[in-house]
Amino acid sequence: MRTDSSLWFLDSCDNDQLETLFNILTREKSGEYRLRERLSNCLEAQIYGDDYFKYSDRIALELQYQANEGVGDFLRMNQKDYRDILIDAIIQLNIPIMGIETVEQLEEELILTLNDRVIGIENAGIYSMPFDLLINEAFNEEIERSIVNRAIIPAIIFISLLRLSRSNNLDDLNKVIAKK
Repeated sequence: MRTDSSLWFLDSCDNDQLETLFNILTREKSGEYRLRERLSNCLEAQIYGDDYFKYSDRIALELQYQANEGVGDFLRMNQKDYRDILIDAIIQLNIPIMGIETVEQLEEELILTLNDRVIGIENAGIYSMPFDLLINEAFNEEIERSIVNRAIIPAIIFISLLRLSRSNNLDDLNKVIAKK
C-alpha cells in the first residue's frame, strides 16, 4: 500500500489536523460511523489510537479507498489517485477547471470558488471562510445522497485548506477549523 505523493504533506500536519481528517473520513454528520469506512478498525488505529500522526499515511489511503465508486473496486481496496479524486469532486461541484493542471492549483480553485459562492461575489480572492460554510455550500441533494461524496467532498475541502495554509501561511486556518 502506497499513498499518493500528492498526500505526503499530511505527514507534516499536526495531530489535531489529522484527527479532524480522521473524523471526516470515518463519521457521518450524525456521529455514526460511515458504512464504507475501514479506518477506525484498521490495525494502525487499534495500535496508535489518538496518535494520528503515526498513521497519517493510512488516513490518506482511506481517502483513496473510499473514493472508489464501484463496490468491487472498494472491496479490492483499489487506490484512486488523489488528483483524479479531486477532479471528480470539482466536476461534481460544477467548478470550471479548464487549463488547470497541478493538484495545488485545483485545490486553490476549489477553495476560491466555494468562498466566492459563500459570500456571493465572483473572484473575491478570499480563502478564509469557515469550514462548515464551505461544506454547506458544496453540499447539494445529489452529494448528500451519495455515500461516497458525503465523505470525500468534506475530506478534499479540508485537505485543500491544509495545503493552502502551508503554502500561503494562512493564519485563518485555525479559525476555519475551530468553527467546523
